[in-house]
Amino acid sequence: MIYGYLRVSSDEQDVNSQKQGVVKFAEAREWKIDEYITDEGVSGGKDPDKRNLGPLLKKLQKGDIVIAAEISRLGRDLYMVMDILHFCMKTGCKIYTVKDNFALDDNIQSKVLAFAFGLAAEIERQMIRQRTREGLMLRRKMGVLLGRSPLVQKSDDKFKCEPYKDDILKAMEWGAPMRMIAKKIGVDRNTLYRSLMRWRVKCDDNGYEEFRKRESAARNKWKREQEVLNGTLCVVELPREEVLQLIKQDLTIPQIHERLPQFTYDQIYDTFSCDAEYNKLYRQHGQKKVRKKKY
Repeated sequence: MIYGYLRVSSDEQDVNSQKQGVVKFAEAREWKIDEYITDEGVSGGKDPDKRNLGPLLKKLQKGDIVIAAEISRLGRDLYMVMDILHFCMKTGCKIYTVKDNFALDDNIQSKVLAFAFGLAAEIERQMIRQRTREGLMLRRKMGVLLGRSPLVQKSDDKFKCEPYKDDILKAMEWGAPMRMIAKKIGVDRNTLYRSLMRWRVKCDDNGYEEFRKRESAARNKWKREQEVLNGTLCVVELPREEVLQLIKQDLTIPQIHERLPQFTYDQIYDTFSCDAEYNKLYRQHGQKKVRKKKY
């Protein structure tokens, strides 16, 4: 069997250009590709088992051939690439790369080349990570709130269920499906789930349990990202009325920090990120002024 493996790391990229190169490579050797395996919008840093590449590797047999555009399509981590190549060598199948124009099989030259290209791919990924982190740190320093904290609602959706609280609880006692309840009051089911969590109401709906796990995972992920940037999450109790007035004056976080020297910059920034009222109001005022600057 001859397989063509195609991977792009973002939805904006197109696998067709890779496919054309793979097709020409095979035709030049009078090979016919039996099956294409595609990973679209998937990072090369993700484990093969979490990509379509994983199932492909598991079904490879001796004599099979895998053609990819380049070695970095298989993975951008040195050890990951080496593991993939070692598995293929052990299985007895070969990997060909179009742009590199090398056959990677069980010989010393292939091992050396695989190491070199894998190392280059890992170095490139580390550089991208470093540039990304530096860019995020600069934006943080200028007072731009990064992303949307899962601790903050996108809008006032969380209040939409409040007028119907008694009706919702009564419908749940009668065993009405959550999807039907959400449709009846004109809200998204996730909005209904958030209200139930806020009301501390238990729900036996399977979708609710999945939603709760996703919310918890998103919250933990956001906290980990903040810890990477800041070392630790610093949330404090700020003088609310004074801070709200400063925000309404279109002051940025660095300027607010100058007015409140008793707090550290990280304490003010993290509190703004986590507090729904501060977060929403600041994005409407000071953050707009910061975004107009070039950085």
